[in-house]
Amino acid sequence: MAETRKKKDVPKIDIFKAWCKACGICVAFCPTGVLAIDEGGYPYVKEIEKCINCGWCEIRCPDFAITVEKRRKGEKILEEKGEETGPKEEEISPERIVAPGK
Repeated sequence: MAETRKKKDVPKIDIFKAWCKACGICVAFCPTGVLAIDEGGYPYVKEIEKCINCGWCEIRCPDFAITVEKRRKGEKILEEKGEETGPKEEEISPERIVAPGK
């Protein structure tokens, strides 16, 4: 029988480079090899599709420089009460690296 597979939720991994001290702990604890180290010693998202949303990188980061958010296709970010509804643009500083979910 043919099984239909559910589409995997692809998380959003946010690395705030200004807080990162390039220790490599997040890369070492990643069980699927999603994160890698660039030539400056800082982590970056190499293959977001492999992410299993375990959160080990976020939990182990001593500088709180990584956040992992679970996203589903078509899911919108919840908005705070009192704000207008509609699409929002995120301000991204050059020190911040974001790997969005698809």
